[in-house]
Amino acid sequence: MTLQNIENSNLTIVQMKSVSKSFPGVNALDNVDFSVIAGQIHALVGENGAGKSTLIKILGGVFPPDKGEIYLKNRKVVFKNPHSAQAAGICVVHQELILVPYMSVVENILLGQEYINRLGLVQTARMKQHALKFLEVLDARLDCEALVADLAANQQKLVQIAKAFASNPEILVLDEPTAPLGKRETANFFKALQLMKERGTAIVYVSHRLEEIFEIADQVTVLKDGKIVTTKEISQTNQDELIRFMIGRELGEMFPKKAERGANNTILSVKGLKCEGELFDIHLDLQKGEMLGIAGLKGQGQDILLKSLFGAIQKDGGEISIADKLVYINNPADAIKAGMALVTDKRTTEGLCMSLSIRHNLALPTLQRRSRFGVILSQAEQRKLVKIIEDLNVKSSSLQQQVKYLSGGNQQKVVVGKWLISEPKVMMFIEPTLGIDVGAKTELYRFIRDLAEKHSMGVIIVSSDMLELLGLCNRILVMYEGRIVSEFQDKDATEENIMKAALGKVSVSG
Repeated sequence: MTLQNIENSNLTIVQMKSVSKSFPGVNALDNVDFSVIAGQIHALVGENGAGKSTLIKILGGVFPPDKGEIYLKNRKVVFKNPHSAQAAGICVVHQELILVPYMSVVENILLGQEYINRLGLVQTARMKQHALKFLEVLDARLDCEALVADLAANQQKLVQIAKAFASNPEILVLDEPTAPLGKRETANFFKALQLMKERGTAIVYVSHRLEEIFEIADQVTVLKDGKIVTTKEISQTNQDELIRFMIGRELGEMFPKKAERGANNTILSVKGLKCEGELFDIHLDLQKGEMLGIAGLKGQGQDILLKSLFGAIQKDGGEISIADKLVYINNPADAIKAGMALVTDKRTTEGLCMSLSIRHNLALPTLQRRSRFGVILSQAEQRKLVKIIEDLNVKSSSLQQQVKYLSGGNQQKVVVGKWLISEPKVMMFIEPTLGIDVGAKTELYRFIRDLAEKHSMGVIIVSSDMLELLGLCNRILVMYEGRIVSEFQDKDATEENIMKAALGKVSVSG
């Protein structure tokens, strides 16, 4: 990688002393002391709402601390905005993609670092050559001239990471960087991080994937309820101990007892579903009270299948029946009316209106049910929403709190809650626990199980986490190149069998 070595490796490069930050109804950080050494990867872990994102946003100049001080190389600094933090050598790769969609890959990577000749013209060829060096270190085979808007989510993340590398940071902060990446991309990314570490970059690594922490980190700090619980050398701890620190209790069984699959009572039937170039002749049945998993490598049509069932993607053929009644779904409104709900993997853009309150987000899909002559029946709505919040155990100051101030896990509960009010017959999830900590996962798993068992819904789960599907589902379908190629009943579902089918090596029915 074309990066210069940073001097004074192994010295403390950043210190945050007694940092505190509060938001309405939430004490996000409470007298936090946190430091990172040059040439070290320091992991930051904790449940959703522990304060991780707040801490790195303060370090990146997004928020000012209410109290406390930040030192870079023993010099006190005050960041008025993200630009001042960047000027000081801090680069933050946020979990959310922050790119310019209708600019090219190379323009995004070198935004603010353009090569300009004496005539004031951009030196396109030189910029492309320079940008390619950062893509090559990630083994990211992308067209430099392609628009970012035309890239898949994993490719956009690689552009975001390459952009961070190109800024030549002294302190690199990464928030859930591998969430959209596949195994090969993650492995290449880790190799690139080792190069950054060797040149003396101080790296703060935030992730819920504990196996990654033990693969690449040197130290780990655990946050809980806005406070530092412990900081340890990674060689002196293990996953079980970190989980105990994170949730304050023994984790126990990650997955609840599986829902008892009801008698043959088909709630959803799909016949010959097609989406041009994406889905081919999809047939599936879902029973009332059943949890059906859909597995496969990324990009094999799993997400498109659920979005087409929900009317968010146009279908080119096929029939959908709900409770033995043929339904015509051309858009999400048709799907909701027919008794379907979809929780996507993009809760901040597709699942929630971040600037609105919990109450408004919960109420949006079903306002017409609690209104008369255009006037909302506030008392009826309040009772309904309070019950949903209690059932889901959403941690908030009140229904009026804006969802942007909730942790990721609590935001996900609000997404689920808004659909529960519509009393769906079929509940569909795409990556339901993406970006959610281990404690919140267990809670959400139990709730999803109860949707099938206690509320007799049909539940479909698309997940890249194979253990999640194996732990929750009564039956698993595997997709490959837009087709369902295998089906496994609970007793026949193993990681090995599913992976073989996902790779297109075998077609097995269990």
